[in-house]
Amino acid sequence: MKMLLGEALWRADELPWTHALYAPAGRRLDDGELPVLVWDVDDVADDATDLPAEASALGYEYVLGVDDVQSIVANARAQRPEATTADLLLALQHYLGRDAFIVWGR
Repeated sequence: MKMLLGEALWRADELPWTHALYAPAGRRLDDGELPVLVWDVDDVADDATDLPAEASALGYEYVLGVDDVQSIVANARAQRPEATTADLLLALQHYLGRDAFIVWGR
C-alpha cells in the first residue's frame, strides 16, 4: 500500500509486521510527506532484484522491515508518549544511522 512516511510511522502498529517499508532511492527519510510503499517482503519477482515489482517500478528501495519500524515507534512513544511526527522521523533516522534506538533525556 502507498502512503506517506509520516502516516506509516503513525500507523506502524496497524501495518502487517511481515511487510517492509520501501522509499524512493537515494531520498533522505526526514520528511513526513515522503511517499513510501509498505509491501509484503516475500512478494518479489523471480529476478535477482529482491524487490517487489511495485517497489522496483516506482524506483524505490528497501528501507526496513515493518517489525523494526514498529519497534522504533514503540520505543519513541515509550519515552515520549506525546511524540510528534518530527520525533518519530528523528527516531527512525537515528535507528537507520546507528542501528540503535534513540534515547532522549528526560
